[in-house]
Amino acid sequence: ASIAMQNSSVAKELFGEGFVDHFTNTRLWEHRQYAKSVSDWELKRYFEGI
Repeated sequence: ASIAMQNSSVAKELFGEGFVDHFTNTRLWEHRQYAKSVSDWELKRYFEGI
């Protein structure tokens, strides 16, 4: 959704290009941070075998 918004001329017209760029870049950064995290379930599941 962030990439779709980033490429949307309608979003840029409605909210302004600066806002769209800032907002979508922060959402993409947030998603990258989330993807790097390890959940409690993963820790329990995969450390059982060690």
